[in-house]
Amino acid sequence: DIKIMEDKISVVVCSRQTAEQKKDFIQHIKDTCGCNAHVYFLINQDGVGLTQIYEDMLKSDKVDNNVIVFIHDDIEFLKKGWGAEILRLFNKHKDYGIIGVAGSAQFDENGAWWQYKKKYGQVLHRHDGKSWLTAFSPLLDHDLQEVCVIDGLFMAVNKKRISKNFDPEVKGFNFYDIDFCLANYIDGKTKIGVTTNIRIAHNSVGEMKSEWYTNRDQINEKYKDYYPIDLEK
Repeated sequence: DIKIMEDKISVVVCSRQTAEQKKDFIQHIKDTCGCNAHVYFLINQDGVGLTQIYEDMLKSDKVDNNVIVFIHDDIEFLKKGWGAEILRLFNKHKDYGIIGVAGSAQFDENGAWWQYKKKYGQVLHRHDGKSWLTAFSPLLDHDLQEVCVIDGLFMAVNKKRISKNFDPEVKGFNFYDIDFCLANYIDGKTKIGVTTNIRIAHNSVGEMKSEWYTNRDQINEKYKDYYPIDLEK
């Protein structure tokens, strides 16, 4: 029984800017990853919804690595070796197929994962020259905290372990992450976890525009029969 250890990852970045404009960021990914990484930099000036783009990447024959990390183009890795750490987590915790840096073990019609009591993770935020640590929880004393949803700024997926893909019916840039997580959580074939072993800065703050509320209505219609979701652990 030969144990196959994953030793490389694919990183998917979707941006309205060009690869030339973001070349420092692409280099930053490679410099901090700590393992072999193939970076797929996708220029999305037309504003195609992330569910469509991410679904295509999960299905694509060109992406031959099982582990795909979807990240926003405005983050910074504060600690080297995050890619190697993702591989270690997936290798050690075989019941997990989705790992993020922030998320919640509760979900219902409210839809704002960061407003629930059982939220986990930490992200450094930077905006208008200021920076502050958003601690959704203290640093975890264990590798992974099981949750039902994670935030899309960093989503590591082992495509062999998930049973549901992204749903292009969810348009735009809100709830693509929530829908993907809930679909997999409810199907029950894999677990979703938050880790604080990976340290990230996000150089923007989220805004809840009208699309957020429209998409929340769509998500609530789709999953209301499962509410309230609350992991007992």
